[in-house]
Amino acid sequence: MNKIQVGKKVGEIFETKDYSIFKFRDDNRIVNTNHVKKLSIRMKEKGWLPSSVVTINGSGDVIDGQHRVKAAMSVNCPVRYKVTKGAGIDEMTAMNTLQRNWSPFDHVHKFVVRGNENYIKFNNFTKNYPMFKYTEIAMFLNNNQSSIERDSFELGNYVVKNEKIGELWANRLLEIKPFFEKYYNKSIFVRAMIKIFVLKPEFVFEEFIHKLKLRPTMLVPCGTLEQYVGVIENIYNFKRSDKISLRY
Repeated sequence: MNKIQVGKKVGEIFETKDYSIFKFRDDNRIVNTNHVKKLSIRMKEKGWLPSSVVTINGSGDVIDGQHRVKAAMSVNCPVRYKVTKGAGIDEMTAMNTLQRNWSPFDHVHKFVVRGNENYIKFNNFTKNYPMFKYTEIAMFLNNNQSSIERDSFELGNYVVKNEKIGELWANRLLEIKPFFEKYYNKSIFVRAMIKIFVLKPEFVFEEFIHKLKLRPTMLVPCGTLEQYVGVIENIYNFKRSDKISLRY
């Protein structure tokens, strides 16, 4: 049997129950208490997973593994960790961006704590309009129909264009809710409305709502964005002499 060739040693792994050495950064992801609970139950039964290693920097900041550390603390389990001196915001961001178990809102929290005004506006918007997904909120605040690039968003590059226009569009969707309660906030419908808001300045939303009140059964679920645009066009043009096209 061939022996495994051991590579160059590049660091050391330590183990401790001295939890005082671990510091938790405010700009890290928001701690998920349910996840900590699940980890603590597992640790109580089987101890620390041998292959798992937490990363801290020279100051004791937990760069990667805060949930594991908190779980270990709750059941008095020793923590295995390594020290990467000089690691900080950039390293934590890079690690976390590669971890797809981080939600977009974890990244929002991270940049809110760091004082990024665009993410503070984004965070406030999500609190005011929790019924919409982050992808559509990004379109509202960017005032366009382009999809957000997740990697760019997670790296802190998102920029709010006009908050007031975003609020106007979101409020318009809420006006539609009584007529389309199960679907008004679904991505495909929201994007159809945003497309019309962006590309059809001649579209008068108040007139659309008036027509929708007259013919509420005309607004039906669709399978594609273009189908929704066609349905909205038909409602808008109801009893209209100068019909307009919203599809082209």
